[in-house]
This record gives sequence, C-alpha cells and structure tokens, in this order.
Amino acid sequence: MAMASATTTNQTALCLIPPENVWEQIQAIRSTNDRAYPRWMPHINLIYPFVPESNFDNIKTQLELVLHRQKPFSIQFDQNSFHYFQQKDNDCTYHLQPTDTTNVIDLQKLIQDQLIKICKKKRPFEAHLTLGQSKIKIIDNVFTKLKSNWSTIEFTVDRIYMISRENHPENLFTIKNEILLLNQKDELNVSQVTCSPTNTLSILSPNGFSTRVHQLFERTSFQPLKSFRIILADYENGPINNDLRSKLESTLKFTIEFGQDSLGYDETSSRVFLKPSNIEAIQQLQILDQTKYDGSLTLGHLNKNDFNQVLDRFIQSWPGGMNSIDIDRIHLIDANDKFKFIFRLKT
Repeated sequence: MAMASATTTNQTALCLIPPENVWEQIQAIRSTNDRAYPRWMPHINLIYPFVPESNFDNIKTQLELVLHRQKPFSIQFDQNSFHYFQQKDNDCTYHLQPTDTTNVIDLQKLIQDQLIKICKKKRPFEAHLTLGQSKIKIIDNVFTKLKSNWSTIEFTVDRIYMISRENHPENLFTIKNEILLLNQKDELNVSQVTCSPTNTLSILSPNGFSTRVHQLFERTSFQPLKSFRIILADYENGPINNDLRSKLESTLKFTIEFGQDSLGYDETSSRVFLKPSNIEAIQQLQILDQTKYDGSLTLGHLNKNDFNQVLDRFIQSWPGGMNSIDIDRIHLIDANDKFKFIFRLKT
C-alpha cells in the first residue's frame, strides 16, 4: 500500500511488528531473498510513507484517542499464507498474508480515517509481510519449497509501532514509539491512573502479556494504566545521558518471572501490581531507585472489594508455574505518558 502527501516521507512508517520470538522462520527467508532485509525488521505496514519523525508525538496523541479503545487480536501465518504481487518485467514480490485479514484491515481503516488529512490513500490496503523477490515463472517452485519447511506462526497484536530511519547512520529503521491496543471502554479510566509527575525510566510489558493480564479483571472496577510498567527511576529533563545509554545498551536483555504469589495490592493507593519473583534481574541494571520504587509491575487501580476475586483468577491461571516476560528495552517516558527515548538492551 502506498500513501502520498506533501507531509509524508518514505523514511518513516506506521506498522505492525511480530514479536521477536516468531522471527526465526521469517528472517531465515528474508535474509537470502529480500533486498530490504538489512533496512527493515519483519513488519506489516499500515501507513507508508508516514509523517516525519518530528510529528510522531502529535500523531501518537491523535491516534491514542481511538486505538486505546481497540481490542488486541491474533495474527496467524500458515502454509496458505504465501502470496505475491506482480511487478514489472515479470518480477514479483512475495509475502505472507494473515489467514484472517479482517482485524488488520479494520485497524488500518480506523487509522486511515483518523489521518485522512495527512496521508492520502492511493490504492486499497492489503495486509502483508514481505519475504522476498523472485521471477514469476519460478514462484510456484519457490512456494513449494517454502511451504514444505513452514510451521504455522501465531502471535498477538496489542500495539502498533512508529518506526524511522531519519538520521540513522546506517539508514536502518528503528522503533521510535508505540501505541497500545487496550480494549479500554472508558477513556476517563485511562487518564485517571498516572504513575509519576516527572520523566521516568520504565520497563513496559511486551506483546501478549498485557492481554493475558487484562482477562483477570473482566467485570471488575479495574482502571488500567495505558501500559503496564515497572518504574525504575525518575529522570530529569534534558539531553540523554551518554553514560547511561552506553551502560544500558551494553546490558544483555533478560527475563522477568512472576509466580503464584506475585500479585499484590496496596490498600492505601488501591494500586494493583505484580512483584517479580527474580527481582535481582532488575537490580542488575543498577538504575532501580529503591528509595522510591520497589521493582513491581504496576497494572492500575482496583477497588478493594474486587481484589480477592482477581486474586483467585490469578492463582488459577498461574497453576504451579511461572509466567515470564522478556525485557529487551528500557523506555524514557515523560509526565504526559509519551515515549521520549527507547534504550535497546544488548541481544
């Protein structure tokens, strides 16, 4: 899909990105067949070209009003997902198409309607994840080989990404911002729950995890945060500290675990949270301000009378084991809950 406007650039995009734990098969194909492999991560473009990076904050604010109300959904790629677009000179670009495109198409239309004055749609949207390029005369053989080795992939879409290659020294796309799909019914609930009056260094729960947790609170008084988070420390306004950036970006990504005794409740503030079973994984970052923050994952607010019901659901859904989330980034978030910077941990 292509967009055209005087206010757009091909150096940015609004897209879906599968979680890294399903990348292996995709990247194995792209690494040898896709010209764009070095520049792009696996993705489904929703709007491309997109607005300049300098407009990301304004667009995020505009889209949050509708996207926070949208429900997360699943995407599946199976052996019937292989398709291609014909190009000139008997060339083609082949891709994966979701087994059910309804949710992606509806999401893209919702976004397009919000940004209609900015991005002008030139042709119909077709949800696809590009794998490579080929000659049409051999595409059937290409697909036969790929399908024989393909295992079905399924993942949860609970956010969209703003990516950019503006000013990147190697001209590569990187994630600059995210907007969560929260299935939020009451917009007031989102704005009522805040974490801190200042900038914070925080860990946000990744794809899929927030969806599972939200199910625990169905038909309760729960007022969720826009994104579940572990606040590590406050951060003053100003330029990014190079020493901090160097330290975090040289720290290996890690895993946080939650057990049956992780769910907690603060009666004073009505805050409901998850306390990691391996808090030392967070402490090894050496930035947790334990005078103000305890390393717990804040979920939101809940009336005291509902907590026992939620606790029972939690224990039943964590039977005798652990749930874990992989942490590969630290977010700098301002007082208005906007992302100011993302520190990428070492992979």
